[in-house]
Amino acid sequence: MQTERRKNERKVAGYDAEVRYRSGNKMQLPVLDISLGGCMVDARSWAVKPEESVSIKLPGLNYQPAKVVWIEDGRAGIVFEELLYEPTLEHLSRLAA
Repeated sequence: MQTERRKNERKVAGYDAEVRYRSGNKMQLPVLDISLGGCMVDARSWAVKPEESVSIKLPGLNYQPAKVVWIEDGRAGIVFEELLYEPTLEHLSRLAA
């Protein structure tokens, strides 16, 4: 894993995100953990490549631009173009509780 590049504290997640490709296709992916700057998703059923631009919709939020930064062992790291607000991250953390 590429833990050395993480800048923000990770929180456990337990919900799905809807990921939309540039082509317009959408896919539901389980979110494994999340931080202000990105998330890790279960990518076993996902055919995507690093550096691919996507939009991600987290529970209760609108789509936001993001990019796939790594794929390893059936998981993928997604970085958000804009950081989440701290209260938004806390809300998402409560959903996983």
